[in-house]
Amino acid sequence: MLSSKRPRLGLAFFAFASAVFCALNATQNMDAICITTGCEIFKDVSIFGISLWWYGTALFLSLSVLNLIKYAKTAFALALVAVIVDLGFLLLMIFTAPCVPCLVFAGLLLIQLYMQSKVLKKPRRVMVPVLILWTLLFAPNIFSTINEELGTWAITGPEVADVQVFFSPSCTACRSLIPNLTQSGAKNIRFYPIAETDADVDAILIMQRAIEHGSSLYIAFNRAIRPGASAPEATLRERLTLQWNLFRNKSKLGAMGITKIPVLVTNGAPSSLLQHESKPRGSSDLLDFTDDFSGCAKDSPIPCD
Repeated sequence: MLSSKRPRLGLAFFAFASAVFCALNATQNMDAICITTGCEIFKDVSIFGISLWWYGTALFLSLSVLNLIKYAKTAFALALVAVIVDLGFLLLMIFTAPCVPCLVFAGLLLIQLYMQSKVLKKPRRVMVPVLILWTLLFAPNIFSTINEELGTWAITGPEVADVQVFFSPSCTACRSLIPNLTQSGAKNIRFYPIAETDADVDAILIMQRAIEHGSSLYIAFNRAIRPGASAPEATLRERLTLQWNLFRNKSKLGAMGITKIPVLVTNGAPSSLLQHESKPRGSSDLLDFTDDFSGCAKDSPIPCD
């Protein structure tokens, strides 16, 4: 039993607040902090048809009640088992994708265990090994989250696009592709430049300046690849920022195992590719980026079989 009422109430209140956090996630009221790929992967995971977040809610409510009725030792044992089980989930996220709410849950659970151990004056031999192992599994997920949030850098295009195009000004195929795409009138394409040479950095800087002054990508790209084009003046900070952004784009392709450019990544497929009837001879190319893009998603009007 606890000798003081204050620590007991503090433990119960913290556990109850953590239960509320889990319940909000279970009812999808915390989507604002779902900023990583792992959130989408793990959001609908359930056991026996019950969301893992409801299990987390039950866990913290149990810890709250145990502290209120002065069963602190039982609460400590339950929290310790829960942290050990959650270590496996942290390991799973390392090999899949980090989930921000899940990382918050792991942090709340560890704090609860630490508070329980302090009240009971548990020896360091219990907490230190758990803390070391938890840190070793938690830290990689934090770095993965930061890396995913840094993401890629687009020179132009809508925030949510059906097509992502990675290109380089010095790439021969890109010099044919980019004018074709930018003249097609498609407004659902986002463009990500890649620097293969030092000259590419200057060309991309020309494009960036032109777009900032209101030029279309078509005009900016042609201006950048024009023979004798000279890069505009730029501060050291601007150049370093641009090179960092270009490095992020190149790293993204490297992580995907891609070695050739241009690269086109589509979110779904253009409607022209989903039509069953064949196109008449002499018609334009089948792939039309001005089409609406369709695909299977959770919020699709037509369910995916």
